[in-house]
Parts: sequence; structure tokens; C-alpha cells
Amino acid sequence: MKSYFCTNRVLAWTFTGIAITALFFACKKDAAKNTDPVVAEQSDKQVMAGAAYQAEVDLYYSDIFDAVSAGAAQQIPDPSARRSEGNPALLTTPSPSCPSAYIEGGLTWPITVNIDFGTSCSNSLNNRVRGGKIIAVFSGYLTTPGTTVKVTLQNFTINGKPVSGNILYTVTGYNKEPNGGISFTQKITDGTVKLNDSIIAVYNHTKTVKQTNGGSTIANPGDDEYDTEGTGTLVYKHTNGTNVSISISTPVKLHTSWNCQWIRSGQLKLVTEMVAGTIDYGAGDCDNKATVTVGDKMKEITL
Repeated sequence: MKSYFCTNRVLAWTFTGIAITALFFACKKDAAKNTDPVVAEQSDKQVMAGAAYQAEVDLYYSDIFDAVSAGAAQQIPDPSARRSEGNPALLTTPSPSCPSAYIEGGLTWPITVNIDFGTSCSNSLNNRVRGGKIIAVFSGYLTTPGTTVKVTLQNFTINGKPVSGNILYTVTGYNKEPNGGISFTQKITDGTVKLNDSIIAVYNHTKTVKQTNGGSTIANPGDDEYDTEGTGTLVYKHTNGTNVSISISTPVKLHTSWNCQWIRSGQLKLVTEMVAGTIDYGAGDCDNKATVTVGDKMKEITL
């Protein structure tokens, strides 16, 4: 596995399409709520916009652990990790010059790994440019149950957008059978991303991830599959003083695999004070189709 957190890289593609569907929906509101058509349309658009923001923010925090796990593999590799030689998916460092990863202090747990991107470090694997520094404190190997990784960020940016917050990863298990792998939780506290000049997103989220395939080839991500679920909130703040809060949950686990850029199955739910939206990713096929439901309206979208 190149990274234990590759499950979110597909979400940005998903919500780019979802945001467009706001033009097609007029939600039927509960009788106890405001049924003004202008308010209804505004609420629908808030959910759709929030979906796009959540996807972008979650992708950035997933990208952080991509860097953390790569830094761990370089500086504190698990001696039990099995590597499948010759697999191009093992190319974890697209640039020989950045980032630089080094251990601060000695090799006694807990071990602090600094990952320094300088002012600009481009990743050709995902076309993102990172800057600043990630500091990760490991209590043990990533394949050891009970291991925690505490992450802090220093002047960190992705594609020029400032990213901050506290992140805690906890390994809850590891099964080295072919249909197993790592299980872990990710907790983001006061994650903050400046999306543009007028919108700042504040993200508090906890997710659990369970690997369902590829457990016997720890260093080879090509056969990895994951189930992900979680809950949290995203508040996006406008400079005009308007704040929109959205609750996020996964009523049906999201299933992903390394060899498919789309979410194969599962559901994501986004709820504001006025309206809820659900995105259904299907029954397991690797395709770019999903169904969006807002109120009593339904539409298939192409991601």
C-alpha cells in the first residue's frame, strides 16, 4: 500500500458534477418548515455547494496523509512490509527533490517525522502543489494496532490554499490476510481551508476506514480496497458574514479500490437546517454514474 488514505481522491470528481445539479432541483419541504420557493431554492443550492466544498476539503486532508504515510515508509519502514517488486503503483516519490523527509531526534518511539515541501513542491501523480511543512509524531509502525499519528501543519498550503488544523490517526487493527489490511480512524479537529478570497471552510470530521483487500501485500497498493464511513460537520463562512453549517454522514459505507477512480458503491448524506441531499454511488460497478436525491426529486448524474 502506498497510502492507507487513498479512499478520498475520487470525491472531488464526484461533487464537481453534483454542484451542477443544483439547477435542476426544487425540493419539497416538510410542512413545518419554510415553503417559500425562493428559500427552498436557496437551501437546495446550499447543500449542493456544501457538497462541493466538503469534497475539496476532505481531499486535501486525505492528501496530507498520503504525504505522512510516504514519509513513514521512507524514514521508519515497517520491517514486516511485503513489497511486490516491479509494480509501478509502488512509485511513491514522483520528484527526487521534494519533499524532504527527516527524523527529528532519535529512533525511539514516539518518533517525529518532518516532511518539508519548501515553498512549492509539485506532485505529478495528482497534479497538486504543496508548500510548507507537515510534522507527524508516530507512536509506532502504521501496521501496529494502537499506533497513533498526531499531525500538525506549519504554513501548509495545497494549490496555494492555506490548510490548518489538528489531525489524529489511530490504527485499530491490521489483518495481513489477502482480504484484510489496515483499520483506522481519522479525527480532524478545527480543520480550516481558505477555499478562495470569500469562503473559508471549517471541518470537524471523524471517519473509520477498513481495508477489505490487499492486506498481504502491505507495500503494494494495486490490489487495495476500502470501506469508509464517518460523521462530521462542515461550516463554510462567507466574508459577508453568512455561515452555512452542513452535517455529513455515510448511511451506506463508501467502497473504493485503488484501480478505480470512482466510488464503486455507498451513500453520502448532507443535511442543512432546511434540506437534506443523498448521493447514491450504485452497487459496485466501476463507472462514473451516481444518483442524487433532494426531497422528492431524483436525477442520475455523470461524475
